[in-house]
Amino acid sequence: MYIMLKTRQASKRPSIDQCIPPSGARPRRAGRPESAVYNSIALRAGAHWVSMTAAARQARTVRIAMVGAHLACLAALETGVSAIALKVAGVAYLLRAFGVTAGYHRLLAHASFKAGRRTQFALSLLGALATQGGPLWWVSHHRNHHRYTDRSQDLHSPRQRGFWHSHMGWMWDKASFETAATNVKELYRFPEIKALQRYYPVLIVGQALGFYALGALLASQFPDSGTSGGQMLVWGFIISTVCLWHATFMVNSVCHVWGKRSHATDDASTNNPLVAFLTLGEGWHNNHHKFAYSARHGLQWWQIDLTYLSLRCLEVLGLVCDLKLPRKVALS
Repeated sequence: MYIMLKTRQASKRPSIDQCIPPSGARPRRAGRPESAVYNSIALRAGAHWVSMTAAARQARTVRIAMVGAHLACLAALETGVSAIALKVAGVAYLLRAFGVTAGYHRLLAHASFKAGRRTQFALSLLGALATQGGPLWWVSHHRNHHRYTDRSQDLHSPRQRGFWHSHMGWMWDKASFETAATNVKELYRFPEIKALQRYYPVLIVGQALGFYALGALLASQFPDSGTSGGQMLVWGFIISTVCLWHATFMVNSVCHVWGKRSHATDDASTNNPLVAFLTLGEGWHNNHHKFAYSARHGLQWWQIDLTYLSLRCLEVLGLVCDLKLPRKVALS
């Protein structure tokens, strides 16, 4: 009995071959398991995020979102493209650009014309859907730009901080979220404008889902359209948004470096036809800095200003009124 028990116990011992790891295998290091290491890294990252100021967290979020959007454009290589996706992207670009130029800029920031509450909300909503910030934040920064143009307090001056910072980098800086919006107090009396600011992230996520749903619907109802939910999301929302970003940002960067100056102003603003074409008239920037109150930026007959022409159409429809113009332009 004793001999049999010893034999069974001996048979349970691993052989020498079992103790030798197979060729190419890496022996496991002693110490904490990998899961514990990953948890430790996650805890440190979480602690760092919590320790950041609210402005720093906002700037970091914007940076991650914008870099992610640029990388997401590469998904077009997988989704492909269709005629309907390009058309939707073009319409989305134009409508949201008009929201920025007419709603955010000429109406809210400069009161260049008057509009009813519904029209004001519609234009501001289009501006918010452009994914360039909520209306109160956007207008506050733009008014500061006019107050401190190309001086040290101007957060997006290429003369002060370089071309890249004026184009995009300033929105990745926590300083852009530390400025109190005390220069837009009159806009706080509109609860719908405050709602656009408060629920701005929800609008952006909802918009992305809406583009995906549109593509999925078209794919199911019109299979020959060649589109899909992913394709419409990439082209209709992401690519058109990134293109509109750079077009708008060129007003801050390009229009303070390259172009012609028709008026002597205390800044480096210029008129740039290419930027004017891409931004529905915002590129006549030197004109704008000379007559900031004007609803019309293209002051010469050949300076095409699609935003102003669209506002004239809305004026005919009775949706806007009292479009302000420089005296000489109004008389002519």
